[in-house]
Amino acid sequence: MFRTRRTPAAVALVSAVLLLAAGCGDDGGSGDGGEDSPSPSKAAQSPDGSAPKGGPISENQAGRALLAEENLPKGWSVADLDDTTAAGDSPDDLSTRDRDCKQMLDALVGDMDALESPTDASRSFQKSTKGPYLSQKIASFDGNGAQKTLSAFRKAAGKCKKLTTHNNQVSAEFTTSSRKAPKAGDDTAAVRARGTARGGPADGSTLTLDLVLTRVGNSTTGLAGLTAGGKEAKPTKVTDDVAKTAAARLKEAAKGGTPTPTAPADQDD
Repeated sequence: MFRTRRTPAAVALVSAVLLLAAGCGDDGGSGDGGEDSPSPSKAAQSPDGSAPKGGPISENQAGRALLAEENLPKGWSVADLDDTTAAGDSPDDLSTRDRDCKQMLDALVGDMDALESPTDASRSFQKSTKGPYLSQKIASFDGNGAQKTLSAFRKAAGKCKKLTTHNNQVSAEFTTSSRKAPKAGDDTAAVRARGTARGGPADGSTLTLDLVLTRVGNSTTGLAGLTAGGKEAKPTKVTDDVAKTAAARLKEAAKGGTPTPTAPADQDD
């Protein structure tokens, strides 16, 4: 093996060059008279409380953006829908084993395995204990996470033709289809599912599940409306009207504002 032989003079010359380079590197450093470069966290701060460009909104902003009772038609109220609806659980938390349908439901609430949101907030409502029901979930992302989530929702919805859910001894078999989405936010996609409940107090009833996912900047707001039989079996109008309001509230909160009407803090889920 050949090795390069270095003379003492060469070693001395290299050492001198390295010392000179180190001295030049001190210019503009953090020593006396130098200015520190702003840290990434300081650079991302927004004096007006708005979300940093390219980043998620805060938990506080997401909470302020959630719908209030006054945003819904008369008779609706905030409710804990866990384990209580005609489908066996909150309409935004239904379980399924089908891969495409699961991805559609996960994208609705910003909880995809490969793209979870660092910020989220949720709230649910009902008109009565027998329905109809409505759940909202806000999710906020870094970078283009919101765009990817809405794209994944659309793609999965196109493949999810038969949705079978199993929740607390209640199963439901839905036939799903995409539908015209309301004009809300920067982009919106909507899905309708019709099926029948098997088990539970609504056994045999026709179920209608309306899903609407809207993107506002770096965030999404997902709505899931559920009704069981009767005249209330078509929640589309309520869900679509609320989608527009939800997008407007999210946009205002993302800019640092406080949407009105406001909801008491203890109404947050």
